[in-house]
Amino acid sequence: MMALADTVSIKRDEDNFMLFDNISGNIYRLNELSFEILSLCDGKNTGEEILLSITKNFDVTITEAEKDFKRLMQILSEKNYIYDNGN
Repeated sequence: MMALADTVSIKRDEDNFMLFDNISGNIYRLNELSFEILSLCDGKNTGEEILLSITKNFDVTITEAEKDFKRLMQILSEKNYIYDNGN
């Protein structure tokens, strides 16, 4: 199950999507797809469930969604912003 670290939070403000690093104060602008992916990283969804949701809600193929998902997860994992809690 994918989950955001306690040290980060995501917010939506009108048409802006952001990820906040609550430790460093850094703010990262997200696109809508990345925001949706991170919204689903609530500790209850597996990577596969997130991918299925993305393909249903956005006009992307499973191949495109998987590529973007893996890239985003790699970047965020390297920053310790996200993890797989193994449930």
